Amino acid sequence: MIRDNDTAVGVVNYGLGNIGNVRRALLKLGIRHEAFSSPESMAEFAPSLLLLIGVGAFRPAMERLVSSGWKDALTRWAQSGRPLLGICLGMQLLCANSTEYGTTEGLGLLEGDVRKLSGVKKIPHMGWNRAEPCGGEFEGNCFMAGGQNGSKGQDFYFVHSFAVRGSPHCAAKTEVDGVVFDSALRKENVAGCQFHPERSGPEGVSFLGRAISYMDGKYGRGRTSSC
Repeated sequence: MIRDNDTAVGVVNYGLGNIGNVRRALLKLGIRHEAFSSPESMAEFAPSLLLLIGVGAFRPAMERLVSSGWKDALTRWAQSGRPLLGICLGMQLLCANSTEYGTTEGLGLLEGDVRKLSGVKKIPHMGWNRAEPCGGEFEGNCFMAGGQNGSKGQDFYFVHSFAVRGSPHCAAKTEVDGVVFDSALRKENVAGCQFHPERSGPEGVSFLGRAISYMDGKYGRGRTSSC
């Protein structure tokens, strides 16, 4: 799967993400990309979409975003209308706050509070599970289907102990032990997924490509998507 040459992904490298897996997925997709440890280092590459990844805990991640200058840079990026996509902890950081290791404010780009997955038999929630598009959310369904309305859901690989529940920006939801949480969020040019598409086999990598293509086509340099 080769994406349009105009798509250029900037991977936010603030020290708490598996850069290797994500870069391998982007290479398989034929998507131009670079990883950047500071916002200033992006100037020459000029990405059309930013990818915020992350593994670990919310509080130290936010502290690193602040100290590296990424917090303000990501806020400016999103407010300018350019596409921003978060994966796992990266999606949580886009939200209002988290109670992991005490309440910590997030980037506040998506409405939603990150809370421990109470009521689940085993923490962390680890392994394969299905992400089903949230009902009645046309833009959310479009994002989850990569531009095709009416997705019936897809299995992805999850590893997490905290999650968002009941956000008005729900694009997909997942159930474990009767507990339902938001497994993908989207508000216009800002979106994220709790699961790891880059660790979800060939179909997960394909989803990542579709999501990037959709977000970049709608809000990036091309702006070709009408869904």
